[in-house]
Amino acid sequence: MKILFIASEVEGFVKTGGLADVAYALPKALHALGHDVRIVMPAYQIIRDIWQQWPVTEFESQISYYNRESVHAHYGQHEDLSVIAMSHEKSFARNGLYDDGQYAYDDNAYRYAVLSKASLDWCKVENWQPDIVHTNDWQSALACFYVSEHFANDDFFANTRTVLSIHNGAYQMHCDKRWLAEVGIDERFYNPHDFEDGNGLNILKGSLGFADGVTTVSPGYASELITPMGGHGLDFKYRALTKPLTGILNGCDYDQWNPETDPWIIKQFAAADDAGKAQCKRALQKELQLDIDPNVPLLGSICRLVDQKGIHLLVPVILELMKNHDCQIAMLGSGDQTMANQLLFIQRQYPHRFHFVNGYDVGLSHRIEAGIDAFLMPSVFEPCGLNQIYSLRYGTIPLVREVGGLQDTVCRLSQSQRNLKSATGFMFSELSEEALLTETLRMLDVYKNKHTQWRAMQRNGMAKRFSWKKSAIQYQEFYRDLLKSPKTHHALNTQSTGQD
Repeated sequence: MKILFIASEVEGFVKTGGLADVAYALPKALHALGHDVRIVMPAYQIIRDIWQQWPVTEFESQISYYNRESVHAHYGQHEDLSVIAMSHEKSFARNGLYDDGQYAYDDNAYRYAVLSKASLDWCKVENWQPDIVHTNDWQSALACFYVSEHFANDDFFANTRTVLSIHNGAYQMHCDKRWLAEVGIDERFYNPHDFEDGNGLNILKGSLGFADGVTTVSPGYASELITPMGGHGLDFKYRALTKPLTGILNGCDYDQWNPETDPWIIKQFAAADDAGKAQCKRALQKELQLDIDPNVPLLGSICRLVDQKGIHLLVPVILELMKNHDCQIAMLGSGDQTMANQLLFIQRQYPHRFHFVNGYDVGLSHRIEAGIDAFLMPSVFEPCGLNQIYSLRYGTIPLVREVGGLQDTVCRLSQSQRNLKSATGFMFSELSEEALLTETLRMLDVYKNKHTQWRAMQRNGMAKRFSWKKSAIQYQEFYRDLLKSPKTHHALNTQSTGQD
């Protein structure tokens, strides 16, 4: 199949979250299965030194009746993958991706409309007819609308099917109604069933109804998105899809996350009881200026400092652990400055037991995964999550909340501990500080007093594999089913959804 994969960020170029990992690893795995995959992404200013060296094609893209834009498509390679970087100075010649470091760009709806429409126009310019147009989150979701509406009578896309993957349904691109005409959405689609949301426009909401198929990044998250509590306000849209929402679990790129070959860690290791794991712990304690003690449990966390990650639960639990329990904690993350200040305050109080690095450091993220004993991930919601998967591979026990992809990838140790042959981590359900603290103390008890059980869980986790090949085969079958089925017919519905 010919697969056009449109994403706003791709690992190896720019990354703010898990979308970038998927936008590199899934096309790589699909390519390995024999498919012709082209990744399209914005030609951001911050990676100009890469794409400006690539051959370029200039063409015109009609975004709407009012707006026609000149776009430059830079064609290059990333390892074995074909990548097209769409250059549009007005949209992407900026220092940030989605914001200026503090505030989101007010024309984001238009910037990514350009990416979405230009990606399709590029196919026509190159006479490269895609079987599948795979879009990701709100940033490229409008491509589904454009194929359905702008190219409705164009034979070039007659046999093309569109896929919209939801990596995080909380981000939907709410914006002013004035962008409707700018991005080429006809006024008739401004209704409560399609793009209208309150008094404005919701790009993700409207685009969902035009995709031929919708996927998300884990079965657990798929089951949550169709519920009022887990659907981020769009549960009715997910339930109304012509083809049911499909959850396909993300894989792990074990070429990058493998303790046996990891170039970022001080000593590679193949088993949790190898000397390498212990050396990584000692090196991390030294690097972060923690007390060097092989016996004290060293916990860790790597995450964006946002409400989704449960930082409001974690901060008081960290304080309690520092005050009354024997353990150390290493954290790496960036985001909300108030949260960062709270963590820096704890560090000043307990400098040899708690260390927080405000920012993102690829090498340090690997060293934390390798050096800590347990990984804390108390997410409010988690579409898939990758750090718990990385942790398992590094013999690091994850403690997670029972949500989304976390419940699909971690097997909790039962209270009776009779499932030691399969258990890989700890899990709690209730969204509260008390529940997180209770499970953390239970985990610390197993670490300190039940060494055999701890080692068994480490071995179980290190033996687990969440391969991208398996995920890619599932996407391949999903694509084939779509190609055998009629295109989604969008029925105009102006009735109220009852959710306003």
